[in-house]
Amino acid sequence: MTVELAHPSTEPLASRSPTTPAHPRWWFLWTTPGRILTIGMVLSALAISCAFATSTSINDRQQALTTVLDHTEPLSFAAGQLYTRLSVADAAAATAFIAGTEPRDVRQRYEQAITDAAVALTRASSGLTDEPLVQLLGRINARLAVYTGLVETARTNNRAGNPVGSSYLSEASSLMQTQILPDAQRLYQETSARVDEETTASTRIPNPVILVVLATLLFGAFANRWLARRTRRRVNIGFVAGGLAVLIMVVWVGTALAISTADSRSAKGAGAESLRTITTLAITAQQARADETLALIRRGDENVRKQSYYQRIDMMQQELSDYLGRDNSIDTTDLANAEGLLTRWRAADDRINSYIAVGNYQAATQVALGTGEDDSTPAFDKLNDALNKGIEESRGQLRSDIMNARRVLSGATAGAAVLSVIAAIAVALGLWPRLSEYR
Repeated sequence: MTVELAHPSTEPLASRSPTTPAHPRWWFLWTTPGRILTIGMVLSALAISCAFATSTSINDRQQALTTVLDHTEPLSFAAGQLYTRLSVADAAAATAFIAGTEPRDVRQRYEQAITDAAVALTRASSGLTDEPLVQLLGRINARLAVYTGLVETARTNNRAGNPVGSSYLSEASSLMQTQILPDAQRLYQETSARVDEETTASTRIPNPVILVVLATLLFGAFANRWLARRTRRRVNIGFVAGGLAVLIMVVWVGTALAISTADSRSAKGAGAESLRTITTLAITAQQARADETLALIRRGDENVRKQSYYQRIDMMQQELSDYLGRDNSIDTTDLANAEGLLTRWRAADDRINSYIAVGNYQAATQVALGTGEDDSTPAFDKLNDALNKGIEESRGQLRSDIMNARRVLSGATAGAAVLSVIAAIAVALGLWPRLSEYR
């Protein structure tokens, strides 16, 4: 039997088996288990995002408050002390000059004011980094050395009975009033404005935190509804526990931020504003005292000094009236009699001017330096003491509010992190039984 073989060209070609996978890429994510797993991962990521956003917001606020407490506020206070002490020194130098015998307590007041001003200069210079303000401090320091030299020259000539002493003192006071004090005022205003800016920054609403928390809660509600429709179970214990953890975090952190914001606003609205107002009043009082005494030194310039004195007193009365009428002022017990003291002081100055008008400078000097109830010195000293107490109380209130605003945030960062982890774990535990139903 003969077998016929087919020609090779007639044999069918071998074909390869198809290589297309059984399932398309990412097919698992479109299945119910995949969707449940995706929901769990998204919720866990949102819970962690809540912890991160909350911790960042709280840490930034604490850092801002710490900067105000440890750097900005002490710098502003040093600038305010410099401004005040320079005014005290100018007033004390004029008072010592007209006394003739230079009372020891007045001389000590001048020397102490110069010392305090030098200390304030040192403290302010150690905290300044802006070049314009550093140069401003340098000018104040250089001019203060010139001022003290002129005062000592005036003092020496006055004790020797040389009339030229009054010219030196007038030149010293002019240097103080027209150059040194304006620079000190600018320094105080700049540093005080920084306290306001940084305190305001600690009261801003944390919008990113609010958005992340809302997104977490809304997605959690959507996920719970979707899961209930798929699994026919209306309540998921894990979701409920996770939602409660997030709500507790929101209440805790929200309460802490609300209290901190209230304290920061109190620091700005009550403490800082009161400190600024009373410091200005104290400086104006010292400048008015210098006007009063210089009117007895600069013969022929009495009317100019008198008008300057009246303008300062009127300004003080207006500012004091406005301050005492504010609702957010600090304890005003020490300043309750300030308006009466201003009235007494102005009445004493009227007596001084009446004596100057008839050329009786000795009687005018007696009223300016006397210790009687109708004289100028007792009213001025009592007013000055009340203002100094007001400055101390205002600063104490300011720092207390800032410390409270920072203290209330302590623990909120760790608490938010712990609660967020609990929420993520609760979500995972709530989804695991649903995932285990699919094999």
